[in-house]
Amino acid sequence: MPIRHTISAAFLILILPLALHGQSYKGKVSVNATHQVHKKGQLFTVHSTTLYDGSTGAITCHYTSPSEFYKTINTQGETTIYVPEKNEVSFTQNSQYGSDSELLYYFVNNFTQHLGLEREGFIRNGARTEGAYYITTWQAPAGLKPVHTVELVFENFLPVYAEYQNLSGKPLKKIYYYEYHHANHFSLPRKITEISYTSERDSTVRRTTFSDIKTGMNMEDARFNFQIPDDAVKLDL
Repeated sequence: MPIRHTISAAFLILILPLALHGQSYKGKVSVNATHQVHKKGQLFTVHSTTLYDGSTGAITCHYTSPSEFYKTINTQGETTIYVPEKNEVSFTQNSQYGSDSELLYYFVNNFTQHLGLEREGFIRNGARTEGAYYITTWQAPAGLKPVHTVELVFENFLPVYAEYQNLSGKPLKKIYYYEYHHANHFSLPRKITEISYTSERDSTVRRTTFSDIKTGMNMEDARFNFQIPDDAVKLDL
């Protein structure tokens, strides 16, 4: 390899982790989402709007079809689900699954260098460049089987691909991030496609499409101030 290419590759490996470092966003974000799952010849579709409040870290999802309900989660993992049609509300808490473990949280706050892998116990054990791509490899924690390794691929400092592999290097899951929307403080992929290989002959394809992306410090949306009615029936889970 010519020496100038060697120096360039070494420079990228040193500088890219710094460029990918997260920075918190204190404003508000609203995105419409269409979630599609294709499994065993059937297509399931769910529509929702996700609201992120950077001042509190809370995320509220308003699902509109096939059924309506609200799901709110905070950074402590306190989750509230409210079903307007039945006027029922339920509460759960799991500190491992707070709003700061949601994919939207990582993109909005520019924590794209690991996309939650560090939180799950993965350890970064390598990095390399291949043309325009910067690739990091992550070792799975001992208890997370059958996943052994994850590769994250970046282009222009943004994640474009992730591959989960088993011990023999066979792909278990592939995730594509593309058609980025660029806001003033962060970038968000408009489309995410995930392919999970459930067996030798079958796979499950999940696609999320984001649209009508809005941001701002003082963005007005009544759903940010949504309150569960006092007379809602509380369910025990």
